[in-house]
Formats: sequence, C-alpha cells, structure tokens
Amino acid sequence: MKKVLIITAIIAILAITGSLIYYFVFFKPGQQRSEIMLQEEKLELEKEKQRADEIKIEKDKEYKAQQDLNKKAELAEKLDDLDKWYNEALEAIYETYLEDWDINCKKLGLLSGSELPGDIGTALDDRYQKSIEVLNKRYQDLKDNIYKLYE
Repeated sequence: MKKVLIITAIIAILAITGSLIYYFVFFKPGQQRSEIMLQEEKLELEKEKQRADEIKIEKDKEYKAQQDLNKKAELAEKLDDLDKWYNEALEAIYETYLEDWDINCKKLGLLSGSELPGDIGTALDDRYQKSIEVLNKRYQDLKDNIYKLYE
C-alpha cells in the first residue's frame, strides 16, 4: 500500500510538474505572443487610420485651394465683364452727348460740333456729367455686390 501511495504521489507530482511545465513553457508564452500580436495589429491599424486621416486632410486642403482658385478666376471674369460693360456704357453716354450736341447745332443752324450758346452747352455738359456720375455709382454698387458674392 505504501508503494501504491508513493507511486500515486510520484504520478501526481509528475502530472503537476507536467502541467506547470506546459503552462509556463507553452501556454503562457503563446498567450503573451497573442497579446503582443494583437497590440501590434492595433498599432498598425492606428497608423493606417492616421495615414488615411492625413491623406484626407491633404486632399481637403487641395480641394479648398482649387475652390479658392476657381473662385478667384470667377471673380476676375465677373470683374472683367463688369469693366467691359462700364466701358461700353461710358462710350454710349459719350456718343449720346455728341449726338445731342449735333442735334442742337442743327436746330440752331450751326455746323456739327460747333460751339453752342452757354445755356444749351452747359445743360448738355451738366447732363453728360450727371450721366457719368450715375454710371459710376451703378458701377461701384455692382462691383461691391460682386465682391460680396465672392467673399
């Protein structure tokens, strides 16, 4: 019976020793390797997310820069159109002024482009200046509105 107890104790000690060896040599290191691999994967995913965020920020900056360029180009185009309109209107005012001058010259029996009597010439000059002032005011208002649209 004593031998059986000793053999049972030895088998129990071997089983416990085997279990401890298995736990510390195979199971525990494997578990630690799994945790390390999991942490490395998380770190890699974090880096990929950070790279994706950086790429997105860069693309957003590029998109914003392109929008700004497009906006500036549209603004320049609108201002060019406005300047063209202004110059055409200024020419039309001047042509109207000259036509009115010539009409008044013909009414008075004078040659085209002749000097008109003071009150008639002054009235035409005043109307011409007033037309230019109105045009300049309209031009400035339109220009201000264009700048407001593209702020």
